[in-house]
Amino acid sequence: MYVCICNALKDRQIKANAEDAKSVGEVFRRCGTRPQCGKCLPDIAKMIEDARGCAHACLAAE
Repeated sequence: MYVCICNALKDRQIKANAEDAKSVGEVFRRCGTRPQCGKCLPDIAKMIEDARGCAHACLAAE
């Protein structure tokens, strides 16, 4: 599914680059793009937050 239409970034690309990202801008840099219209920024921020939560939960389960 496309998350960023302007840059044709799909959810898999975002998730792959969001795990240890510190910001939305860092995710875009890792994908080799820059934000355009900004409509996807809240969604990408949520994906970063979810990736962090999963990483913490996975570590706690070990």
